Amino acid sequence: MPIAPGSTVADTPISELLDDLVGALASLDVPARVDGDSLVVDGTRCSPTLVARAHPTPADLGQVVHDHRGHLPAVVVADRISDAGRAVLRDAGWGWYDRRGHLRLWADGIRVETPLPGEGDGSTRRRPANLWTPLGLEVALAALIDPAEPVTARRVARTIGRSVGATHELLVRFGEEGLIGRTSHRPLLPDLFWETAAHWPDTGWTALAAPLEEVGRVAGAEHVVRVDERAATLGGARIAAAGDLPARAYVTSEAALRRARRLADGDRPTRCWVRVSPVRWLPDHADHPADEEHPWRVAAPLVCALRLAADPSRGREIVEAWGVVPGGDGR
Repeated sequence: MPIAPGSTVADTPISELLDDLVGALASLDVPARVDGDSLVVDGTRCSPTLVARAHPTPADLGQVVHDHRGHLPAVVVADRISDAGRAVLRDAGWGWYDRRGHLRLWADGIRVETPLPGEGDGSTRRRPANLWTPLGLEVALAALIDPAEPVTARRVARTIGRSVGATHELLVRFGEEGLIGRTSHRPLLPDLFWETAAHWPDTGWTALAAPLEEVGRVAGAEHVVRVDERAATLGGARIAAAGDLPARAYVTSEAALRRARRLADGDRPTRCWVRVSPVRWLPDHADHPADEEHPWRVAAPLVCALRLAADPSRGREIVEAWGVVPGGDGR
């Protein structure tokens, strides 16, 4: 793919620009995927010249067209492209992806020029008003787990097992809120962590009169994920007397919760607490798998940190002292 020197913003990898286009197409329900340095759009292969800009003027875009003459098909990916700038590109046979919500992809066998859903185009599909749905929490968690990786729709959707289109729509909203960079595709840290923690559900716990070992055997070890202070210490947190507190664990489904509730008994002391996980994608601590002695999973340290930080008093202090939050101490 011909890419001239200086044609990207902040050294944006071409793979990320292709991911942007796939996400935009997916929001239109147009099947698309990346294959090497090419796009495959509804079965048609396209290898466009890609140029990244932040807020190009019409004069900037005229220079881009001049510098890349003869390299069609071509697409400019930018945070904002004015109507006048779009006219420059259209006249030159170029396409664009304006991250505010407009796409033009012009190549042999591919003719797309349209607002994206949610941009006042009359589409019944709209960007989600609420960021903090289970999917939104999963997108934020994926960004926090690997903060050095680009937060693109294709990569995140593959990680969390969700559709590219739905993931793309959430990422646009995170970008609008300034929590994920529209051009950098990197999370704003530590802000994203604390915003996510502020919306992390931590109510609806069920008290059980049985130890966690029994819960794991009744509900199934693969469905029980420890997220308490003891789990946090396994991820490096320093919490005094963590082992003396009743265990807390997420279960991965309502069915698993029903099985666990068989162990509830109001006449006996509480041995552990359980609730359905607020997210479907729940990464584990890889060094502590379930076994016969400990028939439960252990959540990744960031999951434990989010649950602890949901407590605005002692929890935030523990998390800040832990140092697990990407990008700083959270102040």
